[in-house]
Amino acid sequence: MKRIKLPVRSVLRLRVWRAAPAFTRFALGIALLSLAALLQAAELKLALFFGDHMVLQRERPICVWGDGETNAQVRVSLATREDTATVGSDGHWQVRLEPLPAGGPYRLSIFSGSRTIVLNDILLGDVWLCSGQSNMQMPVKECAPAEQEATLAERPRLRLCAVAKGSNAKPQSSADIRWRTCTTESAREFSAVGYFFACELLKDPKLADLPIGLIDSSFGGTACEGWIPQAALSSFSPGQLHDSMFGLKPASLYNAMIAPLGHAALKGVLWYQGESNSAHPDTYPRLFTTLAAEWRKQFEDPQLPFFVVQLPEYVRLWEGFYWPWEREAQAEAVRAVPYSAIVVALNTTDGFDLHPKQKLEIGRRLALRVRHDVYREDIVAGGPVFRDAQLEGSTVRVTFDSGGDGLASSSPGGVQGFALAGDDGSYHFARARLDGDAVVLQCDEVPLPKTVRYAWGAVPNSTLINKSGLPAAPFRNDHLPYANVEVQKEPISRRVSTSAYSIVINGDGVVTSLVAGDAQFISNQPGMAGGSSIPGFWGPRSLANIRDLGPRLLACSDDQVTLRMAFEERAMEWGITNRSKDAIRFQLALSPGVSVSDSNPKDRVVLKQGNAVLTIEGFDSVTNTATGRILVADIGGATARRLRLQAGLASTSISEKP
Repeated sequence: MKRIKLPVRSVLRLRVWRAAPAFTRFALGIALLSLAALLQAAELKLALFFGDHMVLQRERPICVWGDGETNAQVRVSLATREDTATVGSDGHWQVRLEPLPAGGPYRLSIFSGSRTIVLNDILLGDVWLCSGQSNMQMPVKECAPAEQEATLAERPRLRLCAVAKGSNAKPQSSADIRWRTCTTESAREFSAVGYFFACELLKDPKLADLPIGLIDSSFGGTACEGWIPQAALSSFSPGQLHDSMFGLKPASLYNAMIAPLGHAALKGVLWYQGESNSAHPDTYPRLFTTLAAEWRKQFEDPQLPFFVVQLPEYVRLWEGFYWPWEREAQAEAVRAVPYSAIVVALNTTDGFDLHPKQKLEIGRRLALRVRHDVYREDIVAGGPVFRDAQLEGSTVRVTFDSGGDGLASSSPGGVQGFALAGDDGSYHFARARLDGDAVVLQCDEVPLPKTVRYAWGAVPNSTLINKSGLPAAPFRNDHLPYANVEVQKEPISRRVSTSAYSIVINGDGVVTSLVAGDAQFISNQPGMAGGSSIPGFWGPRSLANIRDLGPRLLACSDDQVTLRMAFEERAMEWGITNRSKDAIRFQLALSPGVSVSDSNPKDRVVLKQGNAVLTIEGFDSVTNTATGRILVADIGGATARRLRLQAGLASTSISEKP
């Protein structure tokens, strides 16, 4: 063992330490640890919410806070404002500067004794908190390429702040928070709804020079109760509260992602959440009302505006319910909360994707509502809103507040989406005609109508708009209990059968069955554990744009990836084109009974089940997972890959992987 030679002074110190009694050494150790902790606590610190390039709320008192040595004096200066504070016994300090108008850039300076902290490039403007679950979290880079191309740009007056995702059992005073200037790259990683909202605001000549700060504090799969302080949840019964996805407990998201924002002043809140509460729509209004009250208390603004994105189309059951009931709960919640507004998101997606790539229109509608409600502009900010329904024999006259410029239909076929019911509560779709600010309804199957519904479905065929093109909000004037039965459209699947193989491609462009020689080679497990898949940030990608290119040609695509299939009698050729900047992974999950040869997959891999053989060329590797083996092809950005599959019968033995 190599000896380490210590300096004489260090050797003497070590001998003195060893010669001291054990109790003395213990006491000295405790003292040294306490001194180290004291020195660390005494260090001047600024809350992590503050950073270079940030935006502070204009025309509001500016709260600045941090930690320091007990009883130390802290001085804070920003532009022409300056004030001091004394560090409390808990080690915390807080300063409130007088309001400032929009402007900058400035320096924010903090002094305490010989210590100084300086932040640069600070702007005064309007700060918007963007929160909710996955559809608020979804970044610009996951949206439709056309929306990215139309908006991505350097915007020096726009600043982006991301709060690191996390949960905690207790409220936290700090979190990993970072402010960045808006470049094409930083915007690509930021919340699409938030970014598109800001882009639309900045198009307004009155707001074009106003600094805007966006704070993204969102977390996919989270329920409303996760964002509420624990003390405020005490009035709910245990059965009314539910964990978020990943087992995150109520209040845990508030503790980790909202509490660290302290008493920061905000202009308003953009809230896009509700999917994870759709199994319990009856509790949502009270939960949201509690959330709004608690956030207003924390941010010291009893009139803090909330703008709630109502859930768009989605065809499948989610958490046991279709979404019209959660949309109703969201609307009820907004009616119960002063200084809040609903933003209708219908007619922005086809309803087949839980995380639609179309977010630009939602950002535009949010901006319209904010310009009207917050910036007091005289513009049309929303679509028609139900006012009254008058029974007139066999017809019903439904009147609306149209938003200011009259009713219209988004379809040449006229107004659709209304249904009437009689005393039996059985609804039938109705004929509709426009008559001024009203829609007159009639239905042969309901000669004596009593109640009416509009856009009442997971993916309603609803066409009522105002002349500004904004859609009418869904509504009903009955009080019937939840009825979770709907006739839903499904994407059309395709099947190809030859003498050598048969293959099924479902409406999402996923290969769900591949049979050769009466043997199934594809796993039928759900999700990425079965069939073909392209994993994405939000789960498997849907290639639901399916086109029959010819008698033996099929193309399945989304806006960035195309799977083109050419079919022959005994073989298939699959071409995968990746038009995005980012690499993708194409996977083919194998049935449990399939054996795999030892050859290089990119050259050729031989799959065998019984006497059936499937030879495949073009994959990169074979991966063993907990659910079985998967063939993997990694395809770089802006590149393509060719795969060839040949069906046959076993004639010779092959070397098999166990």
